[in-house]
Amino acid sequence: MRLFSFGKKKDSSKKKSTKRHAIIDVTDANFQIQVIKRSYKQPVMVDFWASWCMPCRQLGPVLERMAEDPDGAWILAKLNTEHNQYTANKYNIRSIPAVKMFRNGRVIGEFTGVIPQSQISQFIREGVTADVPMQGSKISQDPAKRLQQIRHHLKKGNGFQAYALLKDFPDSPEAAEAARLSPLANFICDIEDGDGLTGLDALDEQYQKANKALQRSKPAAALDYLTQALDAGEDIDTNYTNEVIESLLALLGENHKITKQYRATA
Repeated sequence: MRLFSFGKKKDSSKKKSTKRHAIIDVTDANFQIQVIKRSYKQPVMVDFWASWCMPCRQLGPVLERMAEDPDGAWILAKLNTEHNQYTANKYNIRSIPAVKMFRNGRVIGEFTGVIPQSQISQFIREGVTADVPMQGSKISQDPAKRLQQIRHHLKKGNGFQAYALLKDFPDSPEAAEAARLSPLANFICDIEDGDGLTGLDALDEQYQKANKALQRSKPAAALDYLTQALDAGEDIDTNYTNEVIESLLALLGENHKITKQYRATA
């Protein structure tokens, strides 16, 4: 593995575009990432359905049309209970269609059967606006302590938890540092759940390697992969990658040996 290759660093004024993935198919294998972890980033509504279920065929298209609203702040995840019985059993699905709303890793609302669209809209509004504490961790209202929580999660590669803590960060002297850490949290989330993948194989490979290194608490390796990503993408990706690099360095701190080496070589 090469060490950084900082001379290749580029700059770009373009911002990386993002695409709203309104509807996703989920399985036993990816439920933890695509529903549980993703729900720290945005509300996830899970539609438990099966092909033989006529009410499912009635409700499903309604949910899909609502999810495709470009201003929507939630994701529809569809799980076929015939092919994913482990998850269906885990969530005690006894009749379908069954719908559950997930936020911050937990179920915060649910209904079964076909209900009027007006009731579905109310269900969505309540799910999107609900104040939901994170599982296993209380969000501190003290900015300094909250920043410590964010740094703790990022050092462990827990981007989704850090993302939830960064949302609505209090106006305070710590807010500027929190903003510097935001690109790293976004990167970990978006690469893990697939939202940040570009379709460029060489670039996505470096992003995925960097994310795995972050989750193994190996910042030097992650930085190496990210600098290699600068050569693998298009101009529009460069500024995004540089923002992630700077965010990682902010997490490490200017006095960290990795940061000093980067600054000296760049």
